[in-house]
Amino acid sequence: FSESKRNMMDLLIDLDNTVYSESDAIFAQVDLKMKRFIAAELKVDYQKAYKIQKKYFKEYGTTLRGLMLHHNIKPKPFLDYVHDIDLSAIKKNLVLKNLLKSYSGKKIIFTNGTFRHAENVLKKVGIYECIDNIFDIVDAKYIPKPEKITYEKVVEKYKLLPPNTIMLDDIPSNLLTAHKLGVKTILIKKNNQLKYNYIDYISCDISEVINKLINGDIF
Repeated sequence: FSESKRNMMDLLIDLDNTVYSESDAIFAQVDLKMKRFIAAELKVDYQKAYKIQKKYFKEYGTTLRGLMLHHNIKPKPFLDYVHDIDLSAIKKNLVLKNLLKSYSGKKIIFTNGTFRHAENVLKKVGIYECIDNIFDIVDAKYIPKPEKITYEKVVEKYKLLPPNTIMLDDIPSNLLTAHKLGVKTILIKKNNQLKYNYIDYISCDISEVINKLINGDIF
């Protein structure tokens, strides 16, 4: 083993649009189900429901957090409903599977979704058995990324050392919190034209990132 292989950093990996390619097919389903849930629960039309959904997402990191704070919505029915979707658009990724198998650092999924949704997605991608742990929205006590307290919980729970940890996510603001804690940051984003002073590396492909980390080409 080379020095870089022995001392691989620990990974905090986001789930949706990170472990699989950014997918309109998945996002559109969740988006529609959130709208339907809000419309039914708050007795508003779809247009109003959409505005509420986006407002809370922007303000709180998840739509659910806003619904819990302002409308006393119980999290489980919401999460069960919006994650009950067709995942057939997600393809197996054997390249990623083999790379993760040979990656010796901790591999932790850090998601604002549920454990069950993460499990389903990881099985579809074919990498479920390569992941060491899943930290979901229930573990976070429904306080989502990018809230600092949740990152501190993750670090504490898995005994991570921020300078020896890398976070991969498709949402820049989620990486900003990680950066402030001293964690290295990688944005997984298609067609990204922007530069961020708190993001260390940008790629449209998680497999390319893991390959470069194994070879010591990043960090």
